[in-house]
Amino acid sequence: MIKKTLALLALAVVTTTAQAGTSAPAPSGKGVIAPTIEPDSISYSNLSLSWQRMWAKAPVPGVGLVDLDSNGIALGLEYSPVNNLYIAAGGSWNDVELSAPGAAGNADFWTGNAGIGGYIPLTSNIHFVTELGANYADLDGTNDWGFYVTPHVRAKFGKFETHLGATYSTNDMSINEWNAFLRLLYEVTPNVDLFVTGTVGLSDSNGIEDLFGLNVGARYKF
Repeated sequence: MIKKTLALLALAVVTTTAQAGTSAPAPSGKGVIAPTIEPDSISYSNLSLSWQRMWAKAPVPGVGLVDLDSNGIALGLEYSPVNNLYIAAGGSWNDVELSAPGAAGNADFWTGNAGIGGYIPLTSNIHFVTELGANYADLDGTNDWGFYVTPHVRAKFGKFETHLGATYSTNDMSINEWNAFLRLLYEVTPNVDLFVTGTVGLSDSNGIEDLFGLNVGARYKF
């Protein structure tokens, strides 16, 4: 029931924002102009690069729960062709290490995603956002496809911007089904932000427990 409600909410947001983003007529004799960066505006057209870490406990047959530690990079893209809508894509690579007495090993973990998002302004500097799309994950040749939905709130106050929400994924190769996240960004120039993101697992899917993730990076706004 929660999954159906969340999916309906996501579709409602995207549908509503699609109508809001296309209802206004274009100026006479001119085409649609993509949004430009405005002072204190929340960004939906940007490119980000980050270093990421993750810590958790994972089950190993015959051993039990062992420490899981990963280290890698992530790339993300958002582009807003019209107001209230944006396109999203991203990917990551991580070196995943399992370590325990008598059990150790490393594996490459790749992810990718593509989707569409919509936002509804609650105030001029606080937006409710929902993004949904498809995601892919591969752990040393074992892979799966699924879909994800990410309802969250974005707010900007001066040079500071914050994103708070959760992500749900149906992909069986995802580290976790439900994750909560908090991203804090600081604007160092009108086009560049520095950010840090914390992630906490909200479920124990695939036996993964005590999940905590950290991303540190930069974002270029255009």
